[in-house]
Amino acid sequence: MPPRHVAGDPQGELQMKRLTALAAALVLSACGGGGGDGATTPTTTASAEGFWNGTTSNGTQVSLAVLENGETWGLYGNASALTGAVYGITSTSGTTLSGSGTGFNFVSRTSGNGTFTGSVSTKGTISFNVSDGTQLTGTYDSSYDQTASLANLAGSYTGWAVTGTIAPQTSTVVVDVNGNVSSSFVSGSLTCVTSGTATPRASGKNVFSLQLTFTGNYCALGNGTVVTGVATYDSVNRELIAMGLNSAKSDGLIFLGTR
Repeated sequence: MPPRHVAGDPQGELQMKRLTALAAALVLSACGGGGGDGATTPTTTASAEGFWNGTTSNGTQVSLAVLENGETWGLYGNASALTGAVYGITSTSGTTLSGSGTGFNFVSRTSGNGTFTGSVSTKGTISFNVSDGTQLTGTYDSSYDQTASLANLAGSYTGWAVTGTIAPQTSTVVVDVNGNVSSSFVSGSLTCVTSGTATPRASGKNVFSLQLTFTGNYCALGNGTVVTGVATYDSVNRELIAMGLNSAKSDGLIFLGTR
């Protein structure tokens, strides 16, 4: 995908070589049917696990990831800017895909709920219709199959952070070799310290579980707020993408930075 910046960034400095949204892998089970002789014929359930890149019917570019617990995380935008994010739950039966979620629009600073149904082939293609009339078609992104490595993730990243209530702000995030994550802002009496952990998921794929706590009187999400989410590292472009939501799933944080 072409370089991007977050909508609302007046300098356009947040560059993305591609969107690799963080998201959910599905726990899937096979279902069977009985034949006339009592034999059971298993029906293979396709897997939606992984990173997916696609385009909607109105030209919006979307990247999604589907994790082993059914969570779905994603980012979307146009040719010049990242304009929103999504979070939801996805499930499959056979090759049929369905789910529900919330979209967060960075331009209008609004959010809305919706449902979707469609089809998927394992590590192949995905397509679905959203309840608002939007249609999406996409293909599998094999970068998901890279091994999650804390040694590769460790470093200092400079980029932009955005929440549902603030415009993109310059931020530096540090991750150490043990997966400890930290960032801080101090200006006179105004402070906000972020601390937490990035942990490889049990799947071993290129996605980390993320938990962050915000402490201080200048934190956009509020003092003491804990967000949980996911992060991924693009080793080619040395880029970290992290997303997390508060416990109410009403607001959260997205960080995109390079080292």
